[in-house]
Amino acid sequence: MEAGAPPPDPPRALTPQEAAASPDPVEKLEGTAAWVAQLDRKLSTRFYALAAATVLALAAGIVAVVLALGVQDDSATRGQLSELRDQIDQANRSASDAAEDSVADLDERLAEIESQIEAIRSDQSGSSRELSVVQDDIADLRDQVEAAQQAADDAAEAAADAQADASSDSSTDEAP
Repeated sequence: MEAGAPPPDPPRALTPQEAAASPDPVEKLEGTAAWVAQLDRKLSTRFYALAAATVLALAAGIVAVVLALGVQDDSATRGQLSELRDQIDQANRSASDAAEDSVADLDERLAEIESQIEAIRSDQSGSSRELSVVQDDIADLRDQVEAAQQAADDAAEAAADAQADASSDSSTDEAP
């Protein structure tokens, strides 16, 4: 080998078809062996894929059977459904009875409150009338007090006038 020369090409492997077409029986056998090896690889890959698919299908079938049995165990019977419907109906009846009782109690309370409000209104109107009467009485008393005060003032003025007249009469009687 020379230093600058490229290395010789490695012998090229023949495809199974090329080897079968070759006139050399050794190459034909090698081609057939290569074809069988290639076929073996393809078949083993397909076999493993088929085996995996079979195992997955079997596992899915087992899971489906287990789920079906679980659903069957968990399913309710017609008697259980009927009993449940009866319980629901009974609960609805008791709830509606309780609601009716509550409404009746509220109606009674409302009627009581309305009667109390009416009593308070009548008491209030009575108190208003009494207050009006008392205010009128106070106004009358003020008028009477004013009249009495005026009468007292008039009496005092009359007494003062009378005293002044008496004193002027006495001073005219004394002078002659």
